[in-house]
Amino acid sequence: MFNTTKNLTLSIFLLLSISSFYTPQAFSQDKTENLKVGILYDAQVYKESKFIDILEKEVPAVMGSSYNVTFPDQYQLSSDWDDKIAHEQFEFLQNENEVDIVICLGVLGSTIAIQKDALSKPTILWGVIDPKGQGVPLNENGTTGIDNLNFIFTRSSLKTDLMTFHDAIKYEKIAILFDDYIHHLYSPAKPLDRIVKKIGVEYTAFGVKDDIDDLLTQIDTTYDAVYASFMFKLSDEKKQQLFSALADRGLYVFSAEGEQGVKNGALVGLKTEDKFDIIARRIALNIESIFYENENAKDLPVRVDYDEKIVLNAEVAGKLSYLPKWNVIFNAEWIDAVPDESEKLSLENVIDESIAENMNYKASQYGTLSGDELRKVANSALMPSLTASMAGTMIDPQTADRAFGTQAERQLLGSLDFQQVLYSEKVFVNARVQKYLQQAREAGNEQVMLDVVYQSAIAYFNLLYAKTQIQITERYLESTKRNLEIAQLRENVGYSGNSDVYRWQSNLAQTEQQVIDANLQERQQMLVLNNLLNREMSAPIYVKDVELTDGIYAGLASEGMANLVKDPISLLIISDYVVDKAVIQRPVVQQYAAQMLAIQRQQSSDSRNRFIPEVALQGSYNRFLARGGSGTSSIVLPGGSVGLDPLDQNWNISVVASIPLFSGFQKSRNYQKTKYDKLQLEAEQRQVHLDVEKEVRAALYELASTSTNITNSREAMEAAQKNFEIVRDNYSKGRVSIIELIDAQNNAFESEQNAANAVYQFLQSSMKIQRAVGTFSLLQTDEERQQTANEISELLKNTER
Repeated sequence: MFNTTKNLTLSIFLLLSISSFYTPQAFSQDKTENLKVGILYDAQVYKESKFIDILEKEVPAVMGSSYNVTFPDQYQLSSDWDDKIAHEQFEFLQNENEVDIVICLGVLGSTIAIQKDALSKPTILWGVIDPKGQGVPLNENGTTGIDNLNFIFTRSSLKTDLMTFHDAIKYEKIAILFDDYIHHLYSPAKPLDRIVKKIGVEYTAFGVKDDIDDLLTQIDTTYDAVYASFMFKLSDEKKQQLFSALADRGLYVFSAEGEQGVKNGALVGLKTEDKFDIIARRIALNIESIFYENENAKDLPVRVDYDEKIVLNAEVAGKLSYLPKWNVIFNAEWIDAVPDESEKLSLENVIDESIAENMNYKASQYGTLSGDELRKVANSALMPSLTASMAGTMIDPQTADRAFGTQAERQLLGSLDFQQVLYSEKVFVNARVQKYLQQAREAGNEQVMLDVVYQSAIAYFNLLYAKTQIQITERYLESTKRNLEIAQLRENVGYSGNSDVYRWQSNLAQTEQQVIDANLQERQQMLVLNNLLNREMSAPIYVKDVELTDGIYAGLASEGMANLVKDPISLLIISDYVVDKAVIQRPVVQQYAAQMLAIQRQQSSDSRNRFIPEVALQGSYNRFLARGGSGTSSIVLPGGSVGLDPLDQNWNISVVASIPLFSGFQKSRNYQKTKYDKLQLEAEQRQVHLDVEKEVRAALYELASTSTNITNSREAMEAAQKNFEIVRDNYSKGRVSIIELIDAQNNAFESEQNAANAVYQFLQSSMKIQRAVGTFSLLQTDEERQQTANEISELLKNTER
C-alpha cells in the first residue's frame, strides 16, 4: 500500500552503464560545449532546498566531460509567488540565448509553462499537480506529446496521499489545505472531485494564508480529518500551532511534507529516503537524452517511481487514541516514539524498581514481618504477666448470714493476678526456635529477592533481544526488497524469467510477517517486564542497550570472569572457589542452616522436658470495693463481746513447680518425631548443597560456552554477510541461481541472529552465575566487589606458584 512496485535505482544504473557504450560521452571529443541551466523558482524556499545542491552535482556528472554544465546565478530566478513576476521571468529564460534549458520548480512556474502555446527551448517541470486537470494529458507511453515539454510526475501525488490517508483513517469529511497562491492559481476542484468521488467522502478546499486563527475558525469538528499540502508561506512554528490545534479538536492530519510535516505535529505522512536523489538523477538523464541523443523533451517519460514509507507521530497518535493496523504499526517509521536517553530504563533501574515494586517480593516481605511477630509473641512468654479483674456477686440473704462475714449478700471484688515463669523448657525452647525460624524466613525472603532480581534481569535482556530481532528482521526485509528489484531487473534484461520475481515476492510476504512477529514478541516481553515491575500491562517500556564494556559488565566480559574460565584448569579453580562461596552465602543454604538450628534446639528440649519440671512465681491481690445487704455487719464470736469486721482485702504469693507424671507417652512420641524431622532435614540440607554446587558449576560451564560463542558467532556472521554480498553481486550478473542467493541470504540472516543471541545468552549466563552464588554485583558496594576481585587474584597467584 505504501511502497511502489519498483525502485529505479538499479535500472538507472544499468541505463547509465549502457549509455556509456552508446553515447558520445563514451568517446573522446576535441571540443567541450557549454550547457547553461536556467531555473525558475516559485519562491526562495525552493532555491534554498538541498535538492538544488544535488541537482547541480548530478547533471554535470551525467553529462560528463563533453559538456561544461553551469547554473549561472543570473538565470536562477525566484518569483516569490508573484504571478506577474513569474510570467516575466519565465519569458526571460525562454528568450535568453545563453540559457540552453529551463527548469521550473513549483506549481506557479509549472502552470505558466503548461499554458504556453509553444516553448522555445527544452523545459522540464517539477510541480504538476494534476496533468489531466492542468491540460497535459499523458500519452499511452507516458510522455507529454507537447513540443519541448517534459515534467516529473511521481506516485506521491494528491490522489495517492488522499487514498493512503483514507485507507489508514477511514474519514468521511476532510478539509484540504493548499497554499493560498496555489488555491487561486489552480483550482483543485476538478481533480479533487474525481478523487473524493472514488473514495466516497465529502471535502472542502481551503487556501492557507499567514493567519491560521481565521483558518481554524472555519475548520470545525464536523470534519474528521485534514490534508495539509505544501504550505511554504507558513513557518514551522505556525505549522506546529496549526497541527496542534487541529489535534486538540480530535482531527487527524496528513502532511504532504512527509517526515518534516509529521515532526511539526501532523499525525501521518509519506517519506522517501532518497527522493531528491532519484528526481535529480531523472532530470539529469532527461537532459542527457535531449543533448546527447537529440531527443525531444515531449518523447521522454514523465513517471518517476520510488519507495515510500509511512511516517507516524507517536505523541499525536497517543493524543488521538489512534491505533493503526498491525502492518502499519510495524512497518511505519515513528516520530517521537522513543523517549530521551534519560527516560530509558537501564538494568540498574530495572533491578531497583523490581525490588521496590514487585508484588511477589512485597508478599514475601510481609510474610517475613508476620513471622517476626511470631518470634516476639514467643519472647513475650518470658516476660511477667499482670491481670486485673472485677467481679460483682449477689447471693441469697440466708447464705450471707451464715457466711460469718466472709461473703456479703451483694459485693464488688477487684483482683490483680501476677505470674512470672522462672523455668519452663517449653517456653524457653519456643522462644529460641522462633528466633531460628525467623532467621530462616529472612533467608527465604532474601532468596525471593534474588529470584526477582534474576527474573527482572532476564526479562530485561529478553526485551533487548526482541528489539534486536526487530532490527535484524527489518534489515532482512530491506534486503529481500533489494533482491526483488534485482530479480525484476534480471527479468527485464533477459537473465531470468518471472519465476524469480514470484519467488522473491513470496519471500517478501513471509519476511513482512516475520517483522510483525518480531514486533509482537517485543510486546510480549514488555508484558513480562511490566508484570515483574508492577506496571500497567499495556504501558510501553523503553530500555537502554547494554555494552560488554560497560562498568557493570566489565567484570564479566573478556577481561573479567569470562577470561577466568577460558581453560579447564582455570575453570576448575574458579569453580571450587565459587562453590565455597555459594554454600556459605546462598540464602537457601542459610535457610536450611537456620531450620537445622531450630530442630536441634527442639530435640534437646524434648529430651530434657521429660524430667525437668516447670517453675513459676504466682501471686494475687484482692479487694472488696463495695458490700451490701446481709453479711456486711461485724461478726460477734460466741461468748465474746467484741465484733470482728469483715476483711476488705487480701493477697497471696507462691512458687509453683509442676511435672506431668504420665501423658500417654506424648513426650516420648514428640521426642521420636523430632529425631526423624532432624534426619529428614539433614537429607534435604545435603541435597541442597549438592544442588547448589551443581547449579554453580553448570552456570560456569555455560558462561565459558557463551563467552567463546560471542567471538565465534561474530566471525561466522561477518563471513556469512561477505558471502551474501558476493553471491548477490553474482546473482545480479546472472552467474548464480536464485537458490544460491536465498541460501546465502538465509545464512546471513541466521548468523546475525546467532551473533545477537550469543551476546544476550552471555549476559543471561552472567546473571545466572551470580544468582547461583547468592549475590549480584549490582547490589554490592565497590568495596565488596574489590574484595572479591582481590580474593580471586590471590587464589590464581597461589595456584601458579
